[in-house]
Amino acid sequence: MKKFFALLLTIMVAYGYSNDASAQVTDSIMPVQSGNFEEWVDYPGDTTMIIFPIPLYGAYSLPEGWHVPVFTVNDTVDYSGMTLPLNFSVPLAKISRDTVHAPQGRSALVAETFLLEDVLTPIANALAMQLLDSSLAYEPIPSIVTNTEVDMMKILPLLQDASMNPDDMSWLMDMIDTVDLNEYFRGGSPLNGFEPKMLRGMYKYWDGNGDGDIDDRATLVMLGTYYDSFLGRRMLVGAGSKNLYKLWDTVNYEPFKMDYYTLNEYYPEEYAFVQADTVVIIAISSTSGKSRARGSKLYLDSLEMMQYDGSCGRVYDVNVTGYSTIHAVIEWHNTVVPDRWTIEFGPEGFARSHGARLSVTDSVVTLTGLEPNTTYDFYVRSECGDTANSVWGYVCFTTDSIIPHKIDQIVAERVTLTPNPAHGRCEVDFGGLGVSRMVVYTATGQMVESRSVNGASATVMLPNKGVFVIELQTSEGKVYKRVVNY
Repeated sequence: MKKFFALLLTIMVAYGYSNDASAQVTDSIMPVQSGNFEEWVDYPGDTTMIIFPIPLYGAYSLPEGWHVPVFTVNDTVDYSGMTLPLNFSVPLAKISRDTVHAPQGRSALVAETFLLEDVLTPIANALAMQLLDSSLAYEPIPSIVTNTEVDMMKILPLLQDASMNPDDMSWLMDMIDTVDLNEYFRGGSPLNGFEPKMLRGMYKYWDGNGDGDIDDRATLVMLGTYYDSFLGRRMLVGAGSKNLYKLWDTVNYEPFKMDYYTLNEYYPEEYAFVQADTVVIIAISSTSGKSRARGSKLYLDSLEMMQYDGSCGRVYDVNVTGYSTIHAVIEWHNTVVPDRWTIEFGPEGFARSHGARLSVTDSVVTLTGLEPNTTYDFYVRSECGDTANSVWGYVCFTTDSIIPHKIDQIVAERVTLTPNPAHGRCEVDFGGLGVSRMVVYTATGQMVESRSVNGASATVMLPNKGVFVIELQTSEGKVYKRVVNY
């Protein structure tokens, strides 16, 4: 018994930190196996300890093909000179079915945050409280339900990272190169060549506090895995996660969509594209340690995946063809001619979906208003109609610095602009430096003029009011000067 309760203690501390398969499959949509939660399996409420059954938990039901954390003890105890087997398994989750408001079919899944006394029998709970810190009796534990058997002790730290910031997928790095996912998961939904880009379904969420705290939330995680026969292990090749917040309407379900990204889309310079052969879906009833409350409920139904539509082709050969201190010109190719391209860019390592977004109809774009001497990540994908799109193409680039490089600052200060502020024109005195080319940009990075120069000076014509940057290419490096035109 002590080993069992020690397991409970470990799990609660870790938490504190923080359908049908025969349904029709189209070219672009694939139901998640048993994702309509129609068929359920009943489990008994007794477990065998020593040589006879003891009621440790109440009888419970689960959707067919879905699992909750089950903690098993297979050991022996010495009693009166005899060695007796100690075998039991205890599920730690509170799962029920919504048969009243299910948006489709006869039932939906309900995962509820609970206290130990909600899932253990009074006798088992009383014994647990004698061995554990009494405060743990009031520690709300989220229900976790997955479409595979999961080793929760190993996956909990990763789920914590995913739920705290679903837009930052850096937690994936802990699972990529050294982990055999067969040690974490035993099963999942086979894809059979389907290439997912999104998980969608219906949900509603009710927080146990009833106060609508924005920090209170449930979380969904979707992991794409692939078995590498050469390495002899199952690998993580993609993921997505999404927080689901409280709905004020506690009767009706609302639709949700959760993007799935391959590792190649997150880390295109480090990983090649690998198509997943299986997906693992994990639903967590509440993931905010601050406001998590007993009775918080996540309702789910009608889970299905959408895939990339090959008719929109793929983006390739993304290249930076020109850049300066504050602008960059980027071009790419597409295997087909789409309706448009979506672009997202931001400083290196920015959280995806939080960058600057553009929609363009030409396969070339000039980015303006960039920061000097800054490295940027640039993503582009093709869009066809309202639903079809390609995977993301990628390139990384660094703008020039407004501070001269490879040239002494004192030497650069020999270059003077007269007058500054200017009135339509100014004279650039090279200060004795050998200048071969002069380029003039607007403050937003648009090129105004580029020409070869020689001699001791040059005249710059300024077309309108504003701030301009003059770039001089010298034998000792580049010099940048700003001029204000009134």
